[in-house]
Formats: sequence, structure tokens, C-alpha cells
Amino acid sequence: MARSKIALLYVGGSIGMKVNQKTGRIEPLESLSEVHRFLPELQKEVSLKFFSIANVGSSEITPDHWIEIAQTIQSLYDQFDGFVVVHGTNTMTYTANALSFALQGLSKPVVLTGALMPINDIAGDGRMNLVFAIRTAQLDLAEVCVALGPHVLRGARTKKVEASFMETFESPNCQPLVDFSREITLAPHRIVRRKRTLECKPMFDENVVLLTVHPGMPQGFLDAVLESRPHGIVLRTYGPGMLSRELFPWLQKVTEQEIPIVITSQALRGKVDLHKYRKQLTLEQLGIISGKDMSFECAMVKLMWALTQAKTPRRIRDLMERNLVGELDD
Repeated sequence: MARSKIALLYVGGSIGMKVNQKTGRIEPLESLSEVHRFLPELQKEVSLKFFSIANVGSSEITPDHWIEIAQTIQSLYDQFDGFVVVHGTNTMTYTANALSFALQGLSKPVVLTGALMPINDIAGDGRMNLVFAIRTAQLDLAEVCVALGPHVLRGARTKKVEASFMETFESPNCQPLVDFSREITLAPHRIVRRKRTLECKPMFDENVVLLTVHPGMPQGFLDAVLESRPHGIVLRTYGPGMLSRELFPWLQKVTEQEIPIVITSQALRGKVDLHKYRKQLTLEQLGIISGKDMSFECAMVKLMWALTQAKTPRRIRDLMERNLVGELDD
């Protein structure tokens, strides 16, 4: 039986480091091929090929990295059965969202993984996470996902919640796609492999800002944001999309300038509902876009992407409020 061909794309993060046994310092691996030494058992079932995209800490990730990862996957797409992207954990959620929208129509999995500790730390999580990710890339799965620990999560639903080996990420509004806890369990809501045509659209407008509503929010700050002429705004609001009436005049100015503004919930498992209260109907009349149950990270990245795909406010609103890659519940 032929071994699965998996491409491993290295972007950076702790998993690509090792502890120098002499000095005790954490250093980058001299070559990605060193990873082979830590995964001897997997060589029998999978053929790995390594590609270096970058070697940066996750806090240094930019949309240019998202574009390069997506274009690299597109160029290698027909040669491999699945892809593993090795990435730092702090901004992995943003990259997972970006790849979800940039790579639509997948017929094979794109799996992001990383670690809190170097791969040669015997008590660390690097080796375990890489094994789970490579195994995930062989499964009947065809979407962007995140594999850290025994649960595989939909990329467009992930959120980093703590620095824990087993619970680094959660997917608050979507159950895991795969569970490796005992035997491999595949969830019925996952997107499965079948013949599809890949659409690679890795374009992002970086001029999007994120604001979190809080009591006593200064009007001068809001006016300064508007004066900076952002192309889009994501507003984190209370509960199901609630905010003070004192903000309505500012929202009116935003929409008059045809700047798309998307509202999400500050609640971890929140969902915006613009029809629940009378006051919220005013928001809909102002042209505010509902983020529904998207995380704010997803709403940010999706708006950055949507601004490059549509030019009219109506079309942008349609893209934002429509489920494209499993990122929201219709």
C-alpha cells in the first residue's frame, strides 16, 4: 500500500526549536529534516516532504505570510494528499481563518499545528502535536483545521484559550472535527474529501480595525478612529449585539462614509441577534453587519478578505453574513 504524501510547511514557532543539551538554551533546528529523527514510526506510513516558508515567532506573522502559505499550497496542491502547516500558537487562529477563506473548495486537509515546547523536549507537546497533525492530514477531511492535542478543530472556529498542552485551543461554537482521545472519531459535520476545484484567493485588506466597546468609551477616541479612514471596522459588543445609544450617532457617521462595520459578541460563546431587542433593529437599519456567532478573530480576517472580493456595501454585507467555510451558523 502506497504511503500518503504529506507536505510539511514550516512557518515558525517553538515546535521548530530544540533544546541544546550542552547549554540548555533553546535554538532553531539546523534543518527541517531533523524532524524526521523525532518521528521514526511515522516514516512507515507517510512520506513527508519539507518546505520552509519562514522562521518567525507567531507575533511577527503578517498577511504577507498568509498569502505565501496559500500560494505555496496551491502550487503543490496536486502533488500531495494533505498539508501540515507548522506555526506559532499565538497567531495561529488568525492564520487558520485566513487560509480558510483564501483556500476554498478544498478536497484535502490543511492542518495547522504548533507547540508550547521544542520538539526534542521529551516532556513537551511538540512531537505529540506533529503526530496528530500528520495523522489528521491523512484522514477523510477536506478543510482548514487546527490540531493541537487530541482534538482537531475547524480553523475558522478556533480560539486560543490557554497555554496548556491539552487545551491550548477551543472551538466555542463548533464541536471538534476529530477526536484522537481513544480511537479516531470523525464528526459528521466535518467537510469530507471529494472532487472539488480549489479556488485560491489570498488577498487581504490590512486597513481594518478592531474596537471593543466598554462603559465610558471616549468619543474622542472613536472620532480619531474614523478620521484615520479605515476600510472596515469590527466592533466587539455586549451579549447578543448590545451597545449604548450614545454610540448610535458615531455609527451613523461610519455608515454614511460607507465604511463596513461588523459587530460581534464579547461573550466566548456569544451570538449576535439584531432582531432580539427593539434597540438592535436600529442597528440593522443603520446598515450594521451582524457577525452572528463568528469569533472576533474570524470576523476581522473575513472582513479583510471580503474587502478584496467585493466593492459595494451590499455585496460585502452579503459575504460577511453568509456561511462560506463553516465559520458561522446560518
